[in-house]
Amino acid sequence: MHATTCANCGAALVGPYCAQCGQHAHESSRSLGALFHDAWHVVTHVDGRFWQTMRALALKPGLLTREYFQERRARYVPPVRLYLVLSVLCFALFAVGPHREVEVNSTLDQSTDPEVKALKQQIEQAVGEASKATANAPRKANGLVFDEARCENASSDIKWLEEPLRRACRRIVADHGRSLGHDFVAALPKMMFVFLPLLAFVAMLLYWFPRHHYVEYVVFFLHTHAAFFMALIAARGVSLLAHWLKWLSPVSTAVGFFVFFYTVWYVYRAMRVYFGQGRWLTLGKLAIVSVAYVTFSLATLLATFAAVVLLA
Repeated sequence: MHATTCANCGAALVGPYCAQCGQHAHESSRSLGALFHDAWHVVTHVDGRFWQTMRALALKPGLLTREYFQERRARYVPPVRLYLVLSVLCFALFAVGPHREVEVNSTLDQSTDPEVKALKQQIEQAVGEASKATANAPRKANGLVFDEARCENASSDIKWLEEPLRRACRRIVADHGRSLGHDFVAALPKMMFVFLPLLAFVAMLLYWFPRHHYVEYVVFFLHTHAAFFMALIAARGVSLLAHWLKWLSPVSTAVGFFVFFYTVWYVYRAMRVYFGQGRWLTLGKLAIVSVAYVTFSLATLLATFAAVVLLA
């Protein structure tokens, strides 16, 4: 017997889903059939929409933005959600994985060759001497004195900066900067929400006529950056595989070059598709956007690092 009213909100049912709250009209949520139905729905509907979005994002620059503002949104993952998922996954992949230093040390430690062991001792001795020399040599830059061995001596012409600098110095000395680097990487996705509106403002100035709403430029850069993150995820995945499968190293290098040229082509093509202007005019605006991108990237990185140091 099929239900005639929604068990969740009590509204009359005219189909398999409630028109008021969207709940499916399962006969019983306690049956295995209902459980498998939910699993199948996830695979065929939610995942289907996700893969359709990913395919359009990778192969058809500018299409998702155009579809979004032509009110065809239900078939694709929303731009903010798409951006968040791919950005978190991208930064997480780059925050983990093997490092060259660990690989070299592991190889030396596992070797039984007397010459290799002697070489390892010489390297450790040289590193120790270099560390002592560095610890005894304060570094000066832009009015700042930074002494890694004696953090309490860190000073600045700006007095309120002294204590944050000392805290950051102590963290660097304690774990060789690992925790500070981790916090820096973790803060980058948040700072990107400042970076993207700045780019959108530059694009708005470039595409003054015909006029577009500011939110269109924001969504445009949400989609282009989601494509960047997707390409970086693929490149990082190949790089991690190349660490274990050495024969993939040339492939990893080739993928890195491909990602660079792909991102340049992607932005150009997305601008052509969505804004509909000619090749040379689009190339000129792409050059301006590229300069703004590099400038704002550096400013964002510096601001992120400063924020991490001040909050250390």
